[in-house]
Amino acid sequence: MPGIVLVGLQWGDEGKGKASAYISRGAGLTVRFNGGANAGHTVSVGGKSFSLHMIPAGAVSSRSAALGPGVYLDLEALFKDLEQLEQSLGRIELVVSPRAHLVLDLHKELDKSLELLRSGERIGTTLRGIGPAAMHKYARLGLRLCDILEEDAASLSAAHLWRSLWEGLLGRVEEAWLSRLRELAERVRGFVGDVGGRIERELCSGGKVVFEGAQGTMLDIDHGTYPYVTSSHTVSASASTGSGVGIKAISRVIGVAKSYTTRVGAGPFPTELHSPIADELRRRGGEYGATTGRPRRIGWLDAVQLRYACRLNSVDEIFLTRVDTLSGLPGVKVCLRYDGVGEGFPETVASLQRALPIYREIPGWPPIGDELRERLRREGYGALPREARRFVELVEEELGVPVRYIGVGPGVEDVVEK
Repeated sequence: MPGIVLVGLQWGDEGKGKASAYISRGAGLTVRFNGGANAGHTVSVGGKSFSLHMIPAGAVSSRSAALGPGVYLDLEALFKDLEQLEQSLGRIELVVSPRAHLVLDLHKELDKSLELLRSGERIGTTLRGIGPAAMHKYARLGLRLCDILEEDAASLSAAHLWRSLWEGLLGRVEEAWLSRLRELAERVRGFVGDVGGRIERELCSGGKVVFEGAQGTMLDIDHGTYPYVTSSHTVSASASTGSGVGIKAISRVIGVAKSYTTRVGAGPFPTELHSPIADELRRRGGEYGATTGRPRRIGWLDAVQLRYACRLNSVDEIFLTRVDTLSGLPGVKVCLRYDGVGEGFPETVASLQRALPIYREIPGWPPIGDELRERLRREGYGALPREARRFVELVEEELGVPVRYIGVGPGVEDVVEK
């Protein structure tokens, strides 16, 4: 049975939570393989809304979740997610890798300090401590969940070393940090297990596993718009290393793209809009960060950027969200190419900042409201307004990848399959 990777194709906030909940129906396991509590996935199911930061959003459908070794683990956020889900849905099966690196309060404090030091060149980090935790990890001074549970002397000594260094930077001492961490780690002990082994058993028994990514392709530490990126790998290939399974466990990649483009924080954004249309789309789409509450920057769909993302991720099919948010506009634009930077997607931020989008405008389509959504549930893709279908077909033509799923409303049930 399939191992399906669900990956965002833009700068995050593509609607991966809803897409994962939809794709995870009938799955035996949903796996989070990267990022940390800096990723917020909001999903509405049966009138109930969940905002999750550590547990994959697909767990609302599969009722079974795993956090792989590639995750930066914020234990406080994990328990908030678990409590939120179990209050509404009952027991959730959860497996957490002991190899996952922990995010400490000190990481969050350092995150704030580093952002202040950047002054006018701020990245726009969520201040959840992921960058400093990654520094800690790659300096081989990281503190993993197993180090706390097993009282690993070398790792605890390294943590104390960093504590001393950071106290010098931050100017204060936090004496209770380790005891609080041990308390949280003891609470999670019963969930700790072999994530890779759990995935293998599910697949070997004929079950479906959905690997749910955090953030989006353009925030990948190597392939995104560096330095305006996150501190982990967000592309589909990272599902293997971040979960603890081989690449042959993955048989299908679904790329999630919003029908327009957004990003939070600083960095180049070729199709960004500075007009009343941006304000209207932000209002309609509720375009405010699930983690930070910050208003998202808004732009037209960028086919140049999406072609690059599809290539990086070996995308098999696309889950296109927010077609309803664009409905009712007199016209809709899609960027087909850039002027001034040559062919393809620019390799550097400096060249991307020089890119001038060349658009194709197509007619808009009638508003998609509750009545039309009911009809779409009954009749399927053919009931979508003709102009909206033309938009979907244009996306397919430009990307060379089929659009399989189309989001036409806020709920998991508001999906049309093509």
